[in-house]
Amino acid sequence: MAETILVTGATGTIGRDVTKELVKKGAVVRAGVRNPDKAKKIFDSKITLTPFDFENPQSFSDALEDVTKVFVLPPLMPNQLEATNSFVDAARDAGVEHIVKLSAMGADAEPAFTLGRWHSAEEQHICDSGVASTILRPNSFMQNFINYFTPRDGLIYLPWGNGKASFVDTRDIARLAAEVLTTEAHEGKTYTLTGPATLGIADVAQILSEAANREIGYVDIPESVAREAMLRAGLPRWQVDGLMELHAINKQSCWSTVTKDIEDVTGKSATAFAQFAREHADHFR
Repeated sequence: MAETILVTGATGTIGRDVTKELVKKGAVVRAGVRNPDKAKKIFDSKITLTPFDFENPQSFSDALEDVTKVFVLPPLMPNQLEATNSFVDAARDAGVEHIVKLSAMGADAEPAFTLGRWHSAEEQHICDSGVASTILRPNSFMQNFINYFTPRDGLIYLPWGNGKASFVDTRDIARLAAEVLTTEAHEGKTYTLTGPATLGIADVAQILSEAANREIGYVDIPESVAREAMLRAGLPRWQVDGLMELHAINKQSCWSTVTKDIEDVTGKSATAFAQFAREHADHFR
């Protein structure tokens, strides 16, 4: 019988693509979703949907039944650490043999930032659980420029100064995760996932301009303005604080390292930002 792989966070940008990549590889996939009826609209019929919610431990046992491997995509919420660790304990008790955890670049950095501290503690808890594991630490996503940093009136507003980062395409993260979940020799490994180049936001704006065939610029806004805008948009203060830490880190170019982990694991080069921009040009026109 084929191994069953549970994907948590399955309706999100990365989780959705992980399930699709696993299906391409012929894996038996179970997608953990809050509302299976609603999720049917976005998933292939080959993917089994199961009720799952990190905030509802009673959903863990059914979701984990006969599961051999798990992709853990922690939820962004104030009790993320407690909820994730509780699920890891349930996975261990259910006999799961391999956990692949989505973490974050810099989770092991000092001084620690809040979200990185949570991810680091989750990584340690998984290690202490005795279950074989693989840790994925991606850099900032290219898709953030579609979902969060979308140009408004032809301008990208971010408090990054001249900071640079090696943005990564979430589709590459998903391809690598699927490879790790379906092949051997990845247990005990930590992969740092980046794009192939280091870019500042002005560079990003120029690339998007060329892809969309219209002028897109970058406005380096004060951190106080960014904070106030997020609060006015209704984001809770704890989340704004965490995001502002990330902005400050990127302003200092702390995550400008480029790695070859994606290519080494998948056999394919990481997606260049120009390719990402061309393939998603309609979002920027």
